[in-house]
Amino acid sequence: MTIESVLGARISVPPEAVVPLLVISIALAILIFAGSSLARWKEANPVAARKFGMTVGAICMLGALFFLVRSLPNQSDPNNDGTGQLQLLDAPIAGFLAAIGAAFWRMGDQRRVALVIGLVVGGLMFAKPFVWPVLRTWTDSYDHGGPRTYARGMLDPEHLGFLAGGLVVFVTGLVAGLKAPPAPKRPGHAFPNHPDHVA
Repeated sequence: MTIESVLGARISVPPEAVVPLLVISIALAILIFAGSSLARWKEANPVAARKFGMTVGAICMLGALFFLVRSLPNQSDPNNDGTGQLQLLDAPIAGFLAAIGAAFWRMGDQRRVALVIGLVVGGLMFAKPFVWPVLRTWTDSYDHGGPRTYARGMLDPEHLGFLAGGLVVFVTGLVAGLKAPPAPKRPGHAFPNHPDHVA
């Protein structure tokens, strides 16, 4: 039994997906293991952190748009014969790049941009099975009929990648766009009634 026989689809890693996968892995590692360090750095260097967040956010969004443009309207099943089939990794890569982009736009104090990314990209990815469904085409050699076509189901890997990626970017965009920023720390003693506190 192979992965292809279980999923019913061919999975391959195109060369252009290697760098985005590395970027996603590094960015996730930074956000998970060094998120507090980033927050402290932003507090100490707000201007530099703002520029860094917007720059990384823009780069991630450009990568997400590349994979979205070539995968969203593509309706050719990975198992179809010929060329130009949908790449199964395109949707997860697009979703995670967009989610990371939204998180870094939030770091750049651009909450509205992060919210728009979550709503628009997430909405487009959710719409994929309904607007641009992936179509499986084959020729039935038993009854000598012509080519047959059917749309993949919602939970098939060809559509599930879009739904999962859309959910990730949608939730990330909502959190990054709607969560209020932390209140700035005010100078003075932490306890106003402390005898050493000076009003």
